[in-house]
Amino acid sequence: MSDSSVWHTVATALQERGWHARVVSADHLEDLRVRLQRVLASGELPDPVAEEVAPKSRFLLPDDAPVPRSVVVAALARPLTQATLRLRGKEHTVPVPPHYAGYHTKPPEMVGIVADVLAAAGHTAARFDPPLKTLAAGAGLARYGRNNITYVAGLGSYHELAACVTDAPPPTEAAWSEPRVLTRCERCVACLRACPTGAIDGDRFLLHTERCLTYLNESAAPFPDWVRPEWHTCAVGCLRCQQVCPENVKPGLTVAPPELFDERETAAILAADDHARLSQATRAKLERCGLDYSAELIARNLRAMLDV
Repeated sequence: MSDSSVWHTVATALQERGWHARVVSADHLEDLRVRLQRVLASGELPDPVAEEVAPKSRFLLPDDAPVPRSVVVAALARPLTQATLRLRGKEHTVPVPPHYAGYHTKPPEMVGIVADVLAAAGHTAARFDPPLKTLAAGAGLARYGRNNITYVAGLGSYHELAACVTDAPPPTEAAWSEPRVLTRCERCVACLRACPTGAIDGDRFLLHTERCLTYLNESAAPFPDWVRPEWHTCAVGCLRCQQVCPENVKPGLTVAPPELFDERETAAILAADDHARLSQATRAKLERCGLDYSAELIARNLRAMLDV
C-alpha cells in the first residue's frame, strides 16, 4: 500500500465516523513548543496561569509512541448535553457544553481508527496530547476566533479535538502554516460583549485566561470573590461567547436530551462521591452527559450553580 493510499484510507475511515482530519509532519512539533514558550516568555500570563501552562510547553511523547514521523489531528462535532438533577423535590436541568461528554472516550476512539488502518501498512499510532488548538490551526484544520477558541469548517466551535503520533511518513501534500484568525473577527465584537468576566480583550489576541470562566471552573482553585453567582450557567465550561458567535449560526448547536438523576444520584454527584461505587447505569448516564469530566470540579461547580 503506497503512502498516499494509506492516508486516503485513514481519511475515509475517519470521515465515516464523523471526524475531520489533517496530517502534518512531526517536524512541526518543535514549532508548537516554540509558540507556547513564546507566550510564556511574553509575560502576559499571570503567574498562576503561567505555572499551569508551563508543563504543557514541554509536552512529551507517550512511552508507547513510535518514532514520530507524522501527526494526525482531528475534530468531531459534539452536542450540548444536559443533566436533570432532582434535589429536595425539585428538578434542575443544567447544560454541559460540547466536548465534555466524550472527553475521556472520543480521543481514544479516533486513535484506534487511525491505528487500525496503519497497522495494515505496517505502521503504528499512539495517542498524543500536544497543544491541540495550535496544532489544529497550524495544520489548517481550524482557525482561531477572537475568543481564542478554534473553529472548524462545517462544525463551528462545537467540536472536540484529538491527535495521535505515527511512524508513517506524512503525505507529500501535508501543509503547515501560521495559525489564522477568522476574517469575521476583524469586524465583530459579539463575543467580547457577551463575556461576563472581561476575559476577551479588543486590544490583544491572547485571552485574559485568569478571568475566563471556563479556566476558573476547570481549575481546582477556589472561585475568586469577584465571580458573581449568576455567571455560573453550565456544569463546567461556559457557552456565552460561542452562542453569540455568527460563525456558529450555520453549523448550529445540537442539543441532546437530558439525562435524569434521582435524589440519591444527585446527592452522590454533589458530594463528589467515588463514582465507582455507583451503579453501572448511573455511571453510563454521567458519561453520556459529561458529568464524568472530574467528580470534584463538577461537584464544586454544581454546588455554586444550585446554591447548596
